[in-house]
Amino acid sequence: MQRTVFTQSNDGCFSNDALEALPVVCSRSAILDQHELRRLRQIATRIAEEEPTLAATHAFGVHTRAGISPNLWLIIGDTREIALAKAGNERTYEYRLSLLARQGDLVVFGGEPHYVFEHYRSQQIGLGPIVCVNVSRSPDNPLLPLAERCLLDRAAFSEIAQRAKLAGGLTIVPHMGTGSIWRLAAAVADAARVNVCIASPPPRLTQRVNDKLWFARLAAEVLGETALPPTYAAHGPAVLAHRIRTLAQSAERVVVKVPDSAGAAGNVRLAAREIADSSLSEIKYRTLRILHALPWYDTYPLLVGVWEAPVLSSPSVQLWIPAIANGPPIIEGLFEQILEGEEGTFVGSVPADLPERWQRRLAEDSLRLASTLQLLGYFGRCSLDALLVGQTLDSAVPHWIECNGRWGGVSIPMTIVNRLTRGGNKAKFVVVQRVEDDRPRQSFSDAVQALDGILFKGERQKGIILLSPVEIEAGRGVQMLACAETVAAARDLSERALKILSGASSSRNSRPDVATAPKAYLS
Repeated sequence: MQRTVFTQSNDGCFSNDALEALPVVCSRSAILDQHELRRLRQIATRIAEEEPTLAATHAFGVHTRAGISPNLWLIIGDTREIALAKAGNERTYEYRLSLLARQGDLVVFGGEPHYVFEHYRSQQIGLGPIVCVNVSRSPDNPLLPLAERCLLDRAAFSEIAQRAKLAGGLTIVPHMGTGSIWRLAAAVADAARVNVCIASPPPRLTQRVNDKLWFARLAAEVLGETALPPTYAAHGPAVLAHRIRTLAQSAERVVVKVPDSAGAAGNVRLAAREIADSSLSEIKYRTLRILHALPWYDTYPLLVGVWEAPVLSSPSVQLWIPAIANGPPIIEGLFEQILEGEEGTFVGSVPADLPERWQRRLAEDSLRLASTLQLLGYFGRCSLDALLVGQTLDSAVPHWIECNGRWGGVSIPMTIVNRLTRGGNKAKFVVVQRVEDDRPRQSFSDAVQALDGILFKGERQKGIILLSPVEIEAGRGVQMLACAETVAAARDLSERALKILSGASSSRNSRPDVATAPKAYLS
């Protein structure tokens, strides 16, 4: 394994992460020759000519730019601008992304933070205390993005600007670099008269890469039409019904996706046999009824494609894409996603256990895609999801289905493990996102106490790390990672933790911890 080089660009933003704070660890190398790079450059040039403002940031001023600086960070874990984001899950992402904060960094919370969890992450995991920035809730718009609330909350904005000025600069580390994040950066830069970096791509490029239809076009241009399943855009209800019926004539299942949603929230599966004798009108109204129940508000285009089977593996390649002057994209890990349910909901991941030829193929293809994104102006965290479709691995074909231009359920745990183990190649981990609607409610402090003997603590290089208190206290499951010397040992550890929590919750029905703020937890 190899860490990135700590280099500084002329604009004062570090193009790669600080080594000890947010380690980027190369797990696999892949090389593209000059002929291939020229081909990718031609593709990127053509895309950029069609959309000249794709990577534009001039509207946010000369003191805001993509990158990472070594001074103060502002962590904003917010999913409210993702289509069909489930209400009530916002706090989970606030806590998960807070695990990236260094000692003394600012973390935005959309309400009172959970100080028992903060004590856990600060003292027991050993990440150090943070400064919590609480932004007031909008009664008229509870889903108003946290960045917008920072702008509207005078006390919160003033604290951010003053601390940025004292630190001589600021880096905003967002879950996803949306327009509201960049507007906040511009406002802080203007108020504090400092440079503000954003650890994400420019906002329009961020929007595009997280759109499954846009990515499908990119994958087809870079890797060829056979690199993705049959995929079409539907710009209205009539076309939607026609696309569904056409695909249903040759496929067992058809899927309709809201292209800018995440976590399978916008996936609708339709069995071909159920619509084989239906009219276009019946198909249209049936599909729209299901979409409206999500709820979806008649936003087009929609993606219509084939729901493929049999799927042998759902690999996800984790990448860090530096500024183009600082080297090629870095492949940090190859994982297999664990998907459940008809919609293919992500519930966990493990390091990929695929033959070497497949690992090499996935690495090379992902590098082609990531290099094209880099040429378009992409910076920061990125993951690329694929499917291996076929009866056997010998005859399988890879289909690339999604780009996640944001932090996610694998990249956050991966980065935390790299940080806590100092990038050691002996550390293996599995991610668990268990959703259980019938689990009794349990206080987070009770869960920590029950797991005390197997928690990751200080110098111990293995154990359980809890990623959020929300699911435990709501009785909706658990989000955690298990770290050990081998993948098998990490799996066993995660199963042991789940059993312990099940036993603890069956013997207790305790109330959630009250969010009071002991001063020792704040810096």
